[in-house]
Amino acid sequence: MRVSLIYATWPVTPFGVTWYKLAESLRAAGLTQALIEAGHQVEEHPLTATGPAATELRGGFELSARIAAQCRAAAESGAFPVIISGSCGVAAAGAVAGLGGARTGIFWMDAHPDLNTPETSGSGLFDGMALATALGQCWEHMVRTAGLETGRAENVRLFGARDIDPGEADFIARHGIPRGTEVPLDLSRLSACEKVYVHLDMDVHDALTVRTNNFAVPSGPSVEEVRAALVEVAQATPLAALSVTGLDPAAPDGERAMALAIEHVRAVCETLTSR
Repeated sequence: MRVSLIYATWPVTPFGVTWYKLAESLRAAGLTQALIEAGHQVEEHPLTATGPAATELRGGFELSARIAAQCRAAAESGAFPVIISGSCGVAAAGAVAGLGGARTGIFWMDAHPDLNTPETSGSGLFDGMALATALGQCWEHMVRTAGLETGRAENVRLFGARDIDPGEADFIARHGIPRGTEVPLDLSRLSACEKVYVHLDMDVHDALTVRTNNFAVPSGPSVEEVRAALVEVAQATPLAALSVTGLDPAAPDGERAMALAIEHVRAVCETLTSR
C-alpha cells in the first residue's frame, strides 16, 4: 500500500507543552522506516508553519490548508494520508477539509471531545476547540479565509472521551453524538459516510497506563482496546485518513508512547492492505 506521511509542525507551546515536536520526533523514532519494512511504499511530506504569523492562529490555519491540499493529492494518487501533528486543531481541520468536509465521517479518539469554543472554554486552549473548529462551530472567519470545508456533527463518533466540560456535554447531548469504548463498536454513523477520518489523540489511552501529555487523564481505554478500535474502523468503514496527535515527546511516557503510535499506524495500514 502507498502511504503519504504528512509531518506537520505548528511551533507553539501552549501551557509549556512541546507536542509541536511530535512530527520530527516520531520520524526520528522510526515511523517511516517501520512502514517501509512492513512492505508499504512511503512518501514523506514535511510541512511547517512559517512566516511572521507562524506561531499565531493564522499560521495554524494556513498549515491546516496545506494539510488539506496534501490529503486531496494523496487521495487522487491512491495513497493513504497519515498526518503526524502535535496540534489536534491543525490536524483535524486539515484532514476533514481534505476529505470533503460535510461528507466525511469522524471517529474521534481522545480523552477530550475538543468541542469547546472561545465562549465555553475555561482555558482558551485552541486544541481544546479542535473538533468544534473542524465542524465549523468556531473560528468561522479564519476557517473561511483558509478555504477549509467543515464537517457535520451527525457524522461524529467519540471514542474514549471522558474529560468533558459542560459546554461540550451540552453539544454532545443536543446532537446525540455517540461515545464509549464498547466492542464491537457502533459505527452506523460512519459506515454511511463517503469517507472516514480517524483522529487519534494519544491521550485517549488511560493515563495510568501511558501518560502522553500534561492533559492526560485516567479511566481510559487500554492500549489493546485502542488498537482493537483502530483495526475495527479500518475493517468496517471507508477509512480515508488517519491523524496521530497530542503526544508530547517530553511527557513522562513519551518514548514508549511514540513506539505505541508507530505500532498503531502499522496496524491500521496492515488492516487496510488486507481488507
